Amino acid sequence: MSKVKISFLTLIMLLIISACTQNQTTVISPSIVSKQVDSLSVNNQISVRKKIVKDSLIILDDSLFTEIKLKLIEISKDDFQYYKKSYKTNCEIDSGGSISGAGLHIVHDCNEICDTYLAEDSTNRKLLLPSGFDAGVMWMLLSPSCNQMIIGSSYDGPDFEEYYNYRSEFSVFNINAIQGLKGVYPKFDFNSKNWSIDDVTWIDENSIALKTYSGRHSDNENVSKFKYFKAIFRK
Repeated sequence: MSKVKISFLTLIMLLIISACTQNQTTVISPSIVSKQVDSLSVNNQISVRKKIVKDSLIILDDSLFTEIKLKLIEISKDDFQYYKKSYKTNCEIDSGGSISGAGLHIVHDCNEICDTYLAEDSTNRKLLLPSGFDAGVMWMLLSPSCNQMIIGSSYDGPDFEEYYNYRSEFSVFNINAIQGLKGVYPKFDFNSKNWSIDDVTWIDENSIALKTYSGRHSDNENVSKFKYFKAIFRK
């Protein structure tokens, strides 16, 4: 009789231990959850309080952009510097990557290949900005009216065809700041096999100024190798 009681108690203890063990395996550290849900850093910090849902990432189809032709007018270095100095906008991108007045901030994620996103301050939604280069988006500038945004990237040498389809690229978006990501619309894009872009600035809502080079960037100690253009958008 005593042996039966001992076996019964032993069975009860085993069941309790088993149940406790199963409950322990369902406990997941918040830090692990945050890493599994989203590996991106927002201004170099990961928020564990925000849950990223499946539809939080917006990826644009290439067909949404119209390929545009540029009317290029060669200008002087002084002209370029004048346009750059004259550029003003009320929706600047601050040092933390926030776009003033738009409720958006920039997120960079680099692991061999870099991706750049526009993230909405009030939600978890992110828009992947297009780039055909491993370095991702290298520059971003809002137009004087704050109604447009230009982003772009370049490769720094004439051997670009060993790695990419183009040597430089940029895309333009329409922006309605009060609508957050819903107010960001693809407008047009441009690609060049002839030169890289070293610098860019807006002139007005329909044109930009470009500082370009056709050799290697490391060879440009001689500033005469740079060429400057006023680029007028036209379909």
